[in-house]
Amino acid sequence: MAKVGDTVRFLNSIGGGKITRIDGQIAYVDDEGFETPVLLKEVVVVMPAGHEPKAQGSTLMFDQKAFDEGKKTVEPVKKLAEEPVAAQPELPVEETAHGDKMNISLGFEPSDVKHLDKSRFSAVLVNDSNYFLNFVFLRRSAEERGWTVVYQGEVAPNEYCDLDVLTHETLPQYEKIAFQCVAFKKDKTFTLQAPVSISRKLDLTKFHKFHCFRPGIYFETAVLELPLVSDGVASKPLEVNAAEMTSAMSGGKPDKDMAKELSKKFRVDAGKKGKTANPAANPHKVLPLIEVDLHIGELTDSLTGMEPKDMLEMQLGAVRKHMKANCSRIGQKLVFIHGKGEGVLRKAVLDLLKKEYPKAELQDASFREYGFGATLVTIH
Repeated sequence: MAKVGDTVRFLNSIGGGKITRIDGQIAYVDDEGFETPVLLKEVVVVMPAGHEPKAQGSTLMFDQKAFDEGKKTVEPVKKLAEEPVAAQPELPVEETAHGDKMNISLGFEPSDVKHLDKSRFSAVLVNDSNYFLNFVFLRRSAEERGWTVVYQGEVAPNEYCDLDVLTHETLPQYEKIAFQCVAFKKDKTFTLQAPVSISRKLDLTKFHKFHCFRPGIYFETAVLELPLVSDGVASKPLEVNAAEMTSAMSGGKPDKDMAKELSKKFRVDAGKKGKTANPAANPHKVLPLIEVDLHIGELTDSLTGMEPKDMLEMQLGAVRKHMKANCSRIGQKLVFIHGKGEGVLRKAVLDLLKKEYPKAELQDASFREYGFGATLVTIH
C-alpha cells in the first residue's frame, strides 16, 4: 500500500510524482508542482519513501579494513541481487449451491449516510456467483455522446471489487452507466454463460435522499443497491441498441427517430427491484425493503398522448410486476410510494392488492419517511 512520501507513477495515464497526502482512498500526488488527486489503486510505487538516491559527493559505503590499511581505492559494497518473489498459488474456489446462477449487484455506499450532502460514495461491484468475471464498468454524462471506462479488471467468485469513489461534483458524470462481462471458471469445465452487456440510467436525486440508503442483500451498512444480473437474467437495459451504441462511441449523433423512440421507453430506475430467487437457497441473505415509486414521472419519460386512465393503468402495472416478482418470498416487504394527492391512486393500489393478493399484509408506511403517501406490503 502506498504511503505519504512514496514516489509513484499513474497506471492509467502518463505521469506521476511524490505522494504529499492521503485522504481515504484518494492520494494527492505532486506532479511537477501540481497536486493531482488519484485513487490509491491506480498508482504503483516506484520508490518507497526514504530510499531516494544520495546526492553526488556524498560518502559511499566502503570496506573499513581496506581503508585502515591505507588502500587508496575504496570499493563500494555491492548490492545483493534481489531474489524473485515466488508467485503465491491461488486459493481454491469455494462454490455455493446457488452460485451457478449468476447474481451481480452494484452498490453505492456513502461515507457518511447522515450527511449525504457532504458524503462521498464508494461504487462496489458484488459477484455472487461461482464464476470469475472479466468485466468493464463505464459511465456517460447527459452531455456526452460516448462512453468512458471507469474500471476494467477481473473479480473472483463470491467476492466484491471497489470500482470508484464518487462525489457530488462527479455524480453528473454517472447519469448513465454500463456494465459488460464474460463469465468463466478456471481449471474445470463449466456451463457456458451468455456475455452480459447492460446499461442503466441512474436517478441522481436518490443520492440526496436518506430513505434510499438501506442495508441491502449484500451490505450490512446503508447502501443504494442496484441489481445488474438476477439468477442469470440481466436487469432491464436502457434500451440502447447496437446502432445507437456504435453511433455514440464514434462521436456521432443518434438518429432522430431512434432518439424519439428511446424517449418513449420506460425508465429502469423506477424502484429497487428485488431478486426472485427462493431465499432458502441462500439463508445468509437478508430481505431488504423494496421501494417502488409510482409517480408517473418515475415510470416513463414521456406523457405525450396519455390519458389519466392510461397513466393509472401504467402505475397499477408496476404494482403487479413487483408483486409477481416477489410473491414467493415470505416476509418480503415492499413500499409502494403513491403520494397523497386526491387518493385515487392509493385506493386503486389497495383495491388491486386486496383482490389479487388477499394474504398480503397491508398498512401505511413509515410516516417519518413517507408521510401519508406510501403503503407497506408484507408478503405472507
